[in-house]
Amino acid sequence: MQTLIDADDRLLLLAHGDGIQSCRTEDCPDILYTYDYIQQTNWNDDTCDIMGNSREDRGFFLMNHWMNNDASDLPSPTNAAEFNTYESLRKRYERCKDDGADGDGKRVPNIIAVDFWDVGDVLDFVRDVNEGNV
Repeated sequence: MQTLIDADDRLLLLAHGDGIQSCRTEDCPDILYTYDYIQQTNWNDDTCDIMGNSREDRGFFLMNHWMNNDASDLPSPTNAAEFNTYESLRKRYERCKDDGADGDGKRVPNIIAVDFWDVGDVLDFVRDVNEGNV
């Protein structure tokens, strides 16, 4: 942490659960409440529907991109092999981006969450997004 401070770099710590509550004032603790700053998609599907009731725009848009095992509702390496392909990630990313153009509250994801980041093409896809190639 001191290295970040010395380099004048910034680090955002976001969390939810375990008693952490919304706090949008300057009196907030050092750990920010996730859902004050992040709007997210559903998981277990490939839509860009926004999870929850709030349509209020937030600074970050999280694309939850995974499909749990049907029987156990737990992460599935088999599903990750299908969901984490470059084409699957690209299609959903583009769907979110296209849906945002018509003003329905959706927009380009700037955070992508997956299960099994080392399965499939996740790192290649994220690199291409960051370099502006998608």
